Amino acid sequence: MGFSMRLSIHFIVCSVILMWCLPIQADNSLPSEPDLRTFSLYFENDVIADTDEQYTNGLKMTWSRYGLSELPEDAMLHRWLYPVVRRLGFDNPEAEKALTFSVGQNIYTPKDTETTELIADDRPYAGITYIELGFHRKLERHMNTFGLCLGIIGPHSYAEQVQNEVHGLIGSDEAKGWDNQLKDELTLNLIYDYKQKVFASGINDGFGGDMIINAGGAVGTVKTYANVGLSVRYGWNVPNDCGNFPIQPATCFNAELKQSAYNIHKNWFGAHLFASVSAQAVLHDIFLDGNTFRESHSVDKKPAICVFMGGIGLIVNKVKVVFAYVERTKSFETQKNAEVFGSMNFSLRY
Repeated sequence: MGFSMRLSIHFIVCSVILMWCLPIQADNSLPSEPDLRTFSLYFENDVIADTDEQYTNGLKMTWSRYGLSELPEDAMLHRWLYPVVRRLGFDNPEAEKALTFSVGQNIYTPKDTETTELIADDRPYAGITYIELGFHRKLERHMNTFGLCLGIIGPHSYAEQVQNEVHGLIGSDEAKGWDNQLKDELTLNLIYDYKQKVFASGINDGFGGDMIINAGGAVGTVKTYANVGLSVRYGWNVPNDCGNFPIQPATCFNAELKQSAYNIHKNWFGAHLFASVSAQAVLHDIFLDGNTFRESHSVDKKPAICVFMGGIGLIVNKVKVVFAYVERTKSFETQKNAEVFGSMNFSLRY
């Protein structure tokens, strides 16, 4: 089966799941007001550092349905997890609820992509293609998120084909060591994240800014970790959302509160600068530790990493675009340099 045919099949399958997951009707949303939705396209690549190594590419598409007073019964794909999320307090009647559905792929390669030999002291070739269900509970100053991520690592993630097809289109050299990539493995991860504004002034009202803390973690076959971070923003009409973060599970929902979304026509333009720092304690990382149930290439990971991020966010009516520079400290013992990559997030409210 050709590469383009596989992509077409994947797109059709994801579209069918999406239509099933987030139907147009919204019987349980707040009366007299329409259902609110966003589409977000998140893209990350290390071309900004003129490299093609380590975490070399990330792509994530997220459809969000938010401003809900209750967990909707017509969200068929999410509904089977309602007993779990209700026990976690996601049916709080005072909070807005949001559901997200994501499709994504991450690609990892060693520094030397010219050799076909296994490079023992550098990270394994690896790719993951995944879908993710997200549940979000949002009040004025804080948001709780629970996510379930299902994916596949190995040849059937099609990371090799994606990378080399793109390299062919832009005239770059083919990565030649993919025969050494991690083996096929189905993956499962559970994610929890908490964000809170500890300071906010002038939000959506001229010049202002905020400070947001976040904490959380994940358990699963892909990654097991705990993290904590801090983000600051300042600018003109800073949105009433929970900030900007690199691609990671359950973070691609950052729509405003429902009241702010309805008032967006009053402040149709906004621009802000932001910076963030986060630290992560890592117990397990399949992209460094290798396959869970089969022997594979692996390296000795570091137990903790830090991530620094800075950039600019622009909002024009229903469109939000964020550009960022991201630097991540070394994640395994024999890594030569820190990871540097650029990030772009495009969001459309509809």
